[in-house]
Amino acid sequence: MWLLFLLIGLMALSAELLARGVEKLNMGLGQGMASGVVLGTLTSLPETIVVITALLEDKGDVALGSAIGGNIVLLTLGIGLVGLVYNFKWKDELRMGGDYSHELGVISLSTLFLAVVYVYGRLTPLTSLPLFALYGYYLLHRVRGRNESGKRVSPVSVLEILGGGILMLILSPLFVGQLEKLSLSLGTSDTYLAMILTPVVAELEEGVSALRLAMRSREGGSSALLSYFGSKIQNITFLLGLVGLISIPVRGPYLLLTLISNVLGTLVILDGKLGKLESFLLSLSYFLLISFTVHYLP
Repeated sequence: MWLLFLLIGLMALSAELLARGVEKLNMGLGQGMASGVVLGTLTSLPETIVVITALLEDKGDVALGSAIGGNIVLLTLGIGLVGLVYNFKWKDELRMGGDYSHELGVISLSTLFLAVVYVYGRLTPLTSLPLFALYGYYLLHRVRGRNESGKRVSPVSVLEILGGGILMLILSPLFVGQLEKLSLSLGTSDTYLAMILTPVVAELEEGVSALRLAMRSREGGSSALLSYFGSKIQNITFLLGLVGLISIPVRGPYLLLTLISNVLGTLVILDGKLGKLESFLLSLSYFLLISFTVHYLP
């Protein structure tokens, strides 16, 4: 138990470093580049590594699950928790700042294309090309729009982001292991662990850093959500593009749940506001989606 508390303390420290670094980087690069691309890419690194490793080992199902699982968690429960924490901390609804329409546009286009792929039933090298193109378009737009404030990027901010991110990547698997041991010792079922607990803690490094951003400043809530969208855009474009190179069927429930999660997360943020009720319902939707999967799908 003491190890679990030690890990929580160290993860809080790494989240603080990440949040401080992103705040400073926002001033030099703008919110879209700092939160959407830099932090989003860093926090999606675990999925990227798992997907590439699984593809090299010819484990297509593992690669597919790793690429899309995070969207189901973070675009429902993740956004909802950030909204609830923000409302509790600042006694106000979360308001998106800066230019976030690009992220919403890209994730909407990606979702529409993946809906066509779902009907078709397979990810193939041919479907990978538009996915790679969408990710390239997303990056190109953000790179061209960087340094919106004209301020120089602080080297300290880069070190804080790298230090906090690397520490979080190291600590997260250890924390997952300890949490699973604790749950099993309390008699938690394997199904609960596999379908509800494990996906949540697998996205832990993104969730913790986003929550800390939302608590540090009023502008941090917007940066937190943008980091979610940035990392999940990478997952459903670049990573699914890689999965498509080996050609794999996608008629199962998980891509469908991903599409639903994408739509829910996008619609809630569309007006630039996130209140308590929306946050609660979005958090609840995660457990409803998972319950539906467990009880009604094969």
